[in-house]
Amino acid sequence: MKRSGSYAVLLALCISGVALAQSYPVKPIRVIIPFAPGTGPEQTVRHMQERFMKATGQPLVIENKGGAGGNIGADAVAKAAPDGYTIGLIAINMLVINPFLYKDMPFDTLRDFEPIMQVTSTNHVLAIHASVPASNLQEFVTWVKANPGKINISTNGAGTTPHLLGVLLNQNTGTDLQPVHYKGGGEAVKDLVGGHVQAMFGSPFQVMPFVSAGKVRVLGTTKGKRIDVFPNVPTFAELGFPDMTADAWTSYMAPAGTPAAIIQRLSAEFTRIVTVPEIIKAFDVEGYALIGSTPAATGQMLRAELKRWEGVVKASGWKVQ
Repeated sequence: MKRSGSYAVLLALCISGVALAQSYPVKPIRVIIPFAPGTGPEQTVRHMQERFMKATGQPLVIENKGGAGGNIGADAVAKAAPDGYTIGLIAINMLVINPFLYKDMPFDTLRDFEPIMQVTSTNHVLAIHASVPASNLQEFVTWVKANPGKINISTNGAGTTPHLLGVLLNQNTGTDLQPVHYKGGGEAVKDLVGGHVQAMFGSPFQVMPFVSAGKVRVLGTTKGKRIDVFPNVPTFAELGFPDMTADAWTSYMAPAGTPAAIIQRLSAEFTRIVTVPEIIKAFDVEGYALIGSTPAATGQMLRAELKRWEGVVKASGWKVQ
């Protein structure tokens, strides 16, 4: 009797899960973006809104909630009702870098979220000002070592991926590039172009206009393979530094406790969207690769990334009180 009773419970749960997935969603879904308006993650959601609405009958409603390195917005997702009507598009910094950067984190990446999908991935390139006497990475490293403590590298903020890539570069090459932190990527690239700093890690599309204008040179890319916009630029792995392979990514996340049936429904709908050729092209034009991983694969990725970036943040010596 116990056994048949357990089967009955299991069957009831399966039926209720299927019913839930079929009926969901019945109202708009709030998507929290832990950034200011006009950023890449917001554009990611906008690319998906129309097709999601057509498929489900409900809109994705964007809510920008920046601040505290993205922790405010990410925490709002973590503390939302786990009913599938609040999710977030959260980036690498909030989920796997901030936990080691901030002294008091309001959430735990693995405990407080349910992964839905890793959505986008983009790489960074090492760009230098045209006045720097180097045409490749080795010449740049030699020049930096010949000028100890004098060469600056701009970042779009302390603890951000570009900052930590600079830390990795110092670790891998024995250089002592001095980080200069800005409030955003726009200011960082502006001072690179103006010659106020000598180097920076930025997105390919961020520096491409200035490469074309002859004001900036690109020495390497953190992607695992060469990128279309700079086909002649080698990867750091090709240059002998595989530890410099790193992507900046975003993932859809739901609050912990969100029913599995809802997670699977969202995953299925987003997967359909990211496999549409027009959507792939739209992201490609902006320098983003679409990933579309399963919830399980996204969780595995998060665990691996947490392990990796813990050491990098500790080596950087940065801590936000």
